[in-house]
Amino acid sequence: MNQSNLPIALCNTGPLISAFQSDSIALFTLLFREIHTTEACITELAKHGWQASVEQARSFIVTQSLTLEENSMARNLAEKIAAHPLSQDANPAGHLGEAQVMALAQRSIYSETIILLDERAARAVALESGLNVSGFAGALILAVNEQWIEPEQVKARLEQCRRQGTPYSEALIERAYQLAQEAKV
Repeated sequence: MNQSNLPIALCNTGPLISAFQSDSIALFTLLFREIHTTEACITELAKHGWQASVEQARSFIVTQSLTLEENSMARNLAEKIAAHPLSQDANPAGHLGEAQVMALAQRSIYSETIILLDERAARAVALESGLNVSGFAGALILAVNEQWIEPEQVKARLEQCRRQGTPYSEALIERAYQLAQEAKV
């Protein structure tokens, strides 16, 4: 497929960390023309030790600045995420990265864009807001559908992330593997 025909994805920190942990950034370049994220997410990636990886992928990862209005919207969304029953962090500051990406998604140029979020409460709030949400596992399943990888690689990559500290449950890994097998058919 022509690179210019590929979609752009909006992404927060979690799915990017998973992509770095599992050496999947090259795979992302086959699925997406660019990954757009926020300055807060780039800062968080650096805090988690991924600065060098981000720099290597700089032509693919595009940082967007938020307007004052978008920052205000993000603060409100972070409060919603923190208060959501699925949230494991009641502090809105811990959800600012996801919330900023969700606020960015409100721009008309992103109306059809997929948003990669892994945190369950953020995903729930994004879905309630009518956003097109997936996560790292969903991107891997898309790669199977596009015949870039095999279903077994979905499972292997998610397990690789889990070994490095990403809290993917066995149930999530098995469900993603099952969906990947179905996508292959």
